[in-house]
Amino acid sequence: MIGLIRMARAALAVALPLAALGGCSSADEDLSPADEKLPVVFSAAAATGRAPVSNEGFTAEGSAFRVWGVFYDPTKAGVVQVFDGREVTRTGDAWTYDSEEYWMRGFTYDFCAVYPSQVAEKAEFTPADGANCTVTLADFTADGTDLMVASDRRMILSQDNSDAPAPVALKFRHILSRINFNGRTDDRYLGADGKPDDQARVLRILSFKVSGFSDKGSWNGEGFKADGSSLGEWTAAAGADAEYAAKIPEGGLELGNAPTPIFGDNDVILAIPQSVSDLVVDIEYEYTRGSLGVQHATAHLSGTWLPGKSYSYSFSINTHLFFDVPAVDDWLSAPINNGDFNIILP
Repeated sequence: MIGLIRMARAALAVALPLAALGGCSSADEDLSPADEKLPVVFSAAAATGRAPVSNEGFTAEGSAFRVWGVFYDPTKAGVVQVFDGREVTRTGDAWTYDSEEYWMRGFTYDFCAVYPSQVAEKAEFTPADGANCTVTLADFTADGTDLMVASDRRMILSQDNSDAPAPVALKFRHILSRINFNGRTDDRYLGADGKPDDQARVLRILSFKVSGFSDKGSWNGEGFKADGSSLGEWTAAAGADAEYAAKIPEGGLELGNAPTPIFGDNDVILAIPQSVSDLVVDIEYEYTRGSLGVQHATAHLSGTWLPGKSYSYSFSINTHLFFDVPAVDDWLSAPINNGDFNIILP
C-alpha cells in the first residue's frame, strides 16, 4: 500500500509559527484531524506514451522524490505547512515515507514534488495562501539527471467529512530539454573520386561532440501548473560552456540513408532550457572504401530550447554537412507498470 501521511496535534504545534506562513489560530479544536482519521494517500492516473528516456531509475527500489505540502483556510489558520521536503521512497510496489499524516477536515491543500530526491534536497519551498506555493532550485548542473516536478493543488475536504478525500495525484513532468541528433548519408554509392561506383561504401561516424551551451542554471517554479500549461522559468548560467560527446562504438557508428540516432535513448542530452546562439557540432567520419581518410566537419546552430520539449536535429553528409530545422515534440514518458503510481508528462 502507498505510504500514508498523518498529522497529529503535536505536529501542528511545531508547524504553527504562522506569522511567516500567512496567519494563525488558537482554535486547536479546528485543527484536529478528522474523526475517521483518513490518511493522505499518494496516487496518480494511468498514462500512455513512449519512453525516450528510461523510467527504470524512477521505478527502481529505493528511488525517491521529495514532497512539500500546505493546507490553508483564510477564515481559520491561514497557511500551515505539513510537508517540508519529505522524502518519499520506492519500496516494493509502493511509495512510502516516515511519519503518517491525516487529512484535516474543511481545509484546502497544495502539494509540490521534485524528483530525484538528491537534487530536491537543495530545493527551496515558499508556502502561500492559495495555489501560489513556489518551489525553486538554484545552481542546478545538467549531468544526465532526469529532473522532474509534479503538483496537485486545491484539494478540498468537506466540512462534515462525509466523503473520503481523493488521492494526491502527482503527475511528474520533465522540466529539462531533451536533445538528440539523427544522421544519414546521401552518397553511399559514390566512389572515392566522387563518381558513381558499382560497390556501395559506408560512412562511419568516429566522433561526435556538441558544445556552446550552458549546463548550469536555476529554476523558478512560480506559476508551475500540474496540467503542464506552465513549467516554470529557467535562467541559464552565463559563461558555462558544456561539451557532450556521443558514445560511439568501437569501429564507428555506421550511417545509411535512413536517419540514425547519434545519442542512445539513455544517453541523450538533458539540457538546461535556454536560447543558444552558437551551438557547435563537431564531427569526425570516414568511408569504408576509398582513400579520403578521416574527414572533419563543423556546424554552428542557434535556437531556443523549452522545458518539457524534445528536439531532434537531423543532418546529412554528402560533400558537405547539412542540418535541417530541428523537429520539436512534447517529451512523453511511458507509464510505470503498476496500479498505484504513473508518470504523466506533456
